[in-house]
Amino acid sequence: MKKIICLACLCLFFISGCNIVPKSVQYQKEEEGLIGSTDMANPRVEEIQITLTNLEYDIDVVDGRMGQKTREAIKEFQESRGLKSTGYVDKRTWELIEDIMREADERAVDRTYAVDVRSAYSEKIMVNSDRVPAAVQIQTALKNAGFDPGAIDGKIGPRTQQAVKEFQRAKGLKVDGKVGSRTWGELGKYLE
Repeated sequence: MKKIICLACLCLFFISGCNIVPKSVQYQKEEEGLIGSTDMANPRVEEIQITLTNLEYDIDVVDGRMGQKTREAIKEFQESRGLKSTGYVDKRTWELIEDIMREADERAVDRTYAVDVRSAYSEKIMVNSDRVPAAVQIQTALKNAGFDPGAIDGKIGPRTQQAVKEFQRAKGLKVDGKVGSRTWGELGKYLE
């Protein structure tokens, strides 16, 4: 008898027009409206993966499929931009990613038409053939860019790492306090 009553209550609950939809379903529907289905390979997902990879987020493979690593990278991206960290592409997340893609396209066009000029000085500032900057160069570039790394002592301490994070945030890069190739590509422009 209890099962019949519970089943009747359950039916009444659904028939009465209860419209409780889990948040993940709402996020998924919004995402699908913006970028299309993520059930199979999707060129927009591939664009998102390329953009996040260029920003140094960890995505195993760029394949146009919305896997766990891509969701985690989207969450990290959202956190670094002060957005609600859902792992789903909402309107604001998509706008930011589109802006970054547009800027990358513009830089690519600029590079296509730019003349490659190298000075002896710009070659000397790099420590080795892998083009890894020394701590002094990182600190000098941060100071020139208007970010306070503390004393220019050749040591990457907490103050220098904080300055790197502030620089990354200002430039729309992955905020991790590490000077990878993407961060150095932007920061190295500030060496005199």
